Amino acid sequence: MIDIQKLFTIFIEGSSFISALASISAGIIMARLNKKFGTGILASGFKAIAIGILFIGAGILIDAVESYMEVSGYINPQLTIVLLLAKAPFFIIGTYIIVIGSKKTGDKLESLTK
Repeated sequence: MIDIQKLFTIFIEGSSFISALASISAGIIMARLNKKFGTGILASGFKAIAIGILFIGAGILIDAVESYMEVSGYINPQLTIVLLLAKAPFFIIGTYIIVIGSKKTGDKLESLTK
């Protein structure tokens, strides 16, 4: 008989870690592409967005650990609060960096077309 609890835990962990690794990989790839663009508007925008993606990847990784601990029953309320306080800044800072980097890049590109 299949243990649904373990299957559910594996599904949560697998999807969370795949998401975390994908975002961290995307950030690293974007940071490396930065060098190929040289010193330009797109280079600075890619660098900022890549840093934001790395922050979000770290937040997803913390979220994956928290999800695993909740499903496995290893978590207590104090640890939940600590993990929430640890992952929330990563999501907020990452999103802020991506939005500001995109906005600045868009504004610079728009000023070139005028």
